[in-house]
Parts: sequence; C-alpha cells; structure tokens
Amino acid sequence: MIALFFPVGVSGAQRENGPLGIGCERAAWALRNGSFDLHVGRARLRDGKACLKLIAESATCDWSVELTRVEWWGTTRPFLLVTVNSNHLTGSGAWDSVFIYSCERGRITPVFSERYLYGAKIQLGKVDFWVTSGLWLERDPNCCPSNERSEQYVWDEQRKNFVLGASRVSPLKRQ
Repeated sequence: MIALFFPVGVSGAQRENGPLGIGCERAAWALRNGSFDLHVGRARLRDGKACLKLIAESATCDWSVELTRVEWWGTTRPFLLVTVNSNHLTGSGAWDSVFIYSCERGRITPVFSERYLYGAKIQLGKVDFWVTSGLWLERDPNCCPSNERSEQYVWDEQRKNFVLGASRVSPLKRQ
C-alpha cells in the first residue's frame, strides 16, 4: 500500500495533535514520553524518540520520529514551542510538525499546529513567531522547492490562538 502525503494547506491534509492535559511545570519532561498523532501515524515517544513501522512485525522502522525542540517563551504569557521531526527512512522525505501550547490554569493547551515538508526554521518573538519553510511551485520536483515562505504568526487574545499576521515569499538561491 502506498500512502500519499500532502503538503500543508492541500485539501485532504489532516490536522496533527500533541499530548493534552499535561501540567505546565512538567510539560517539557512529559512531552519526551508523550503520544503525538502525526500525519504518518501515532508516535508514542520514549525519551523523545519513536519508530513507526508499516508492519508491526517488521525489524526496521519506516519512520523515525524525534522530538527536536521544546522551549518556553513569551513575555505576556508563557507559550511552549514543540517541534517533532518525522523522517521517512524508506524514501518520501521528512516533516517537521510544529505545536504551540499556552499555559492555561496550570495545564498546556494547544493554540497552534502545522507541519512542514523538509522542515521549518522557527524564530520566536515576544508574542509572535516566524516560520520559514519551503514553497513548491507547480513544476518544482518534490526534492527541491524553488522558493521559501516566511510567515509571522501573532497571538490573538480574543480567539486564544495564533493567527497569520504576515507572509513573505522569496526565491531560494541554488548552489
């Protein structure tokens, strides 16, 4: 069976989820051993890592999953950035899943989630963050986006989540 993996924003792409109900004070530790519902499957992390197999009896992983970043930030309220990398060891590429949580009544609450083909660079601000990732044009091969998109997400106090504030597209320089 061959699975199709859609870039973010493509119709049919599913929303990903991280663990819920974890106390803010122990979130960083608990996430290293939490379960994430990713586009590639449910990853039950053990010490920040997981192996996903297409066939349970298989001796090898099809997907290697790793918690790559857990960081508190913010000046007006505490936010928690969580990045999980899913690498398809048998071929179709890698994804970074980005989750942002807010600390509400002592528990982490999801306020943003998105995934990015071949990874994302995250820059944190006081109440915002920027995500830079590949942007494929119609004729670009899957391996090689011709552009990159930088998106700023800002905190919306009324909605209690992050919303798109600005977006820039620039061509990638080939070496």
